Amino acid sequence: MEEKSVDFHLQQALSHLEIAIKQSVSLILEHREDKAAIGKRWEQFLGTFLNLVREKGKQSRLNLLSLISFPRIR
Repeated sequence: MEEKSVDFHLQQALSHLEIAIKQSVSLILEHREDKAAIGKRWEQFLGTFLNLVREKGKQSRLNLLSLISFPRIR
């Protein structure tokens, strides 16, 4: 079932993001001078992700971000 595949990939993505967050925090705590560089990597990642969502949305004529209720996110 496709829905299970989406759940699987979202769970995998979340797992990888957790690891990236932990590593980012560790690196910043160990090497404060790397804070800006790590922040830049996160900016690039988030920018790429949001652009991908927008582009796929335009291609499919579906605003994927409208499916999310941002006030409910905690």
